[in-house]
Amino acid sequence: MKRMLEKLHTIPPFDDLSEDTLRLVEPLFERFTCPAGAVIFEQGEPAIYLYLLLSGSVTLRYKPYDGPTINLTQVGAGGVFGWSAVVGNPVYTSGTVAKENAETIRIRGAKLRELVVRHPEAGRVILDKLAGKVSNRWKDANRQVRDILEEAISAETEKGAKVVATPRDPAKEIQLKALIEQVSAYIEQFHGGSVEYVSLDGNRLSVRLGGACLGCPLLPSTLHGWVAGTVHQFFPEIEVVSAE
Repeated sequence: MKRMLEKLHTIPPFDDLSEDTLRLVEPLFERFTCPAGAVIFEQGEPAIYLYLLLSGSVTLRYKPYDGPTINLTQVGAGGVFGWSAVVGNPVYTSGTVAKENAETIRIRGAKLRELVVRHPEAGRVILDKLAGKVSNRWKDANRQVRDILEEAISAETEKGAKVVATPRDPAKEIQLKALIEQVSAYIEQFHGGSVEYVSLDGNRLSVRLGGACLGCPLLPSTLHGWVAGTVHQFFPEIEVVSAE
């Protein structure tokens, strides 16, 4: 029977996967194409798919709570976008629009996490391949994405095992880390500052501001406007956002 994707092993980064791994992952992918100018997903929409761009280019854009929308970066052929779907975010924390006619393959984040839980060795190979294609807009991107994915898989495994809940919420921490990455990219592009996730204690989030934010008279506005405002937009249950 002809495979829908015309042999996934011809598409980087999957071109050197074993036949057994290909048989597991290939049925999970589907093709998705769109014309230039089309919105692939908006910030705040349900995070369902992770995309691998085969041809064309897309622009990732982000809008904080009380600031203008900016273009974070462009992703070209071979790039991956839509990580919110993999790390467990209920919604996308940035939007994506096709800059050129775009041809992609995509996979549901829930299916990818399920694959890793059921087939750990094969699943982690796939995640490692995808993490290697992450946009270079993140500092130490591969390491950070792999850390986030490892935590996401651990949380998924715990959920599947019906582990008794503890005061610590790994899933929420994963989602907050991913969101803070987006906010930090925005702040860095806007005025050279940065924000880093530190900890989550109940409904109190601690972050660390750096770069141009240090000593800046607008630091309180950055913290309470861009950072806290954006966090409350996606996590209204977070009561306090403070800086160390």
